[in-house]
Amino acid sequence: MSVPWRIHVPLGPFLTLHVVLYTLLPIVGNSGYSGNNIVSGIVKILAAKLPAGWQASPAGVPRGSGTASCPFAVLLKIRGPGIPARVVRILTKNRLEPREVDYLATTLNPTPDQPVLIAAPFLSPRTQERLKISGFAYADLTGNVRLSISEPGLFIETTGVSENPEPLPRNRKSLKGPKAGRIVRALCDFRPPTGVRELARRAKVDAGYASRVVDYLNCEALVSRVRRGPVKTVDWTALLRRWSEEYSPYQRQRVLMCLAPRGLAAVVDRLKDLSGRFAVSGSWAAAQLAPVAPLRLLLVYMDESAAALEHLEISPTDSGANVAVASPFDPVVYERMSTRNGVNIVAPSQVVVDLLTSPGRGPNEAEALMEWMQENEDVWRA
Repeated sequence: MSVPWRIHVPLGPFLTLHVVLYTLLPIVGNSGYSGNNIVSGIVKILAAKLPAGWQASPAGVPRGSGTASCPFAVLLKIRGPGIPARVVRILTKNRLEPREVDYLATTLNPTPDQPVLIAAPFLSPRTQERLKISGFAYADLTGNVRLSISEPGLFIETTGVSENPEPLPRNRKSLKGPKAGRIVRALCDFRPPTGVRELARRAKVDAGYASRVVDYLNCEALVSRVRRGPVKTVDWTALLRRWSEEYSPYQRQRVLMCLAPRGLAAVVDRLKDLSGRFAVSGSWAAAQLAPVAPLRLLLVYMDESAAALEHLEISPTDSGANVAVASPFDPVVYERMSTRNGVNIVAPSQVVVDLLTSPGRGPNEAEALMEWMQENEDVWRA
């Protein structure tokens, strides 16, 4: 598979060379790898990505390797032309869950002067994100690499694969489907702590299913839960981003793209006396809460769309759509609605995930709305 990678090489005190290249990366699984196998594979990948004249080579095993006080597998020496070598400590892991990163950060304490590289057969996007936030370098055998060294100045970031090529059966987790969506909404819309049975009641699912989803989210460091205890914290911004990877109101079988020739203001006026259940999401709903760019697309959920099109004076179109009429994936889209300017709008959490999956500037508008939500949790969270 051909994937892009970037190298940033300082050429002087005020100049850095940014190179974007493409390379073929091996797709491998995570079974049958020893620490030595991982290290040798990572060293080869790093050596291939360094600029001409640079070298990466093992620098021996640190004293006390494999003990609690020194868990590192090997020391890696990075050397540039005429530049003193910098040593990077490497810790190998056969598997690394996102929730384990906080413990590693506390025990290993990576710093720019003492970089630590986490090496594994595969690191998920969520694990990479948390490693980056915690100051770790990382590399896996599919080509996901991030290495930053202040002296000698070097920054490498490459993209491999985003899904484990050989996941264990028990690791095949998903947030697809109405039940998972209801759990996400319940976790975001209500402040923790929340017991699993209470969560199951709010999401209208059985407690066993809720417990399995919570355990998965706990492994992903999207929630924290004491074993057999309640959910104590929820990283609701990261959870909504994760949900948006598997849910979108813009799936072809669920949405009808339409044109309102008289503009969105005319559609909003006609929504005020529309019979039947509906709720607005997307840019227009976000604008009622936080400033966003000029509105280009109005998303409206409704149960019966055929009769509503004539009332709203909109018609299906293949291009130039400014109204999206969507069938709800589940009645949860109508829960915790509010009324703004005489029109029902969905809950802010639903607006965010809809914007994250919408075309154009939608994802940027979602970020602006989440900033408002972080500053006003008392307004939208129960």
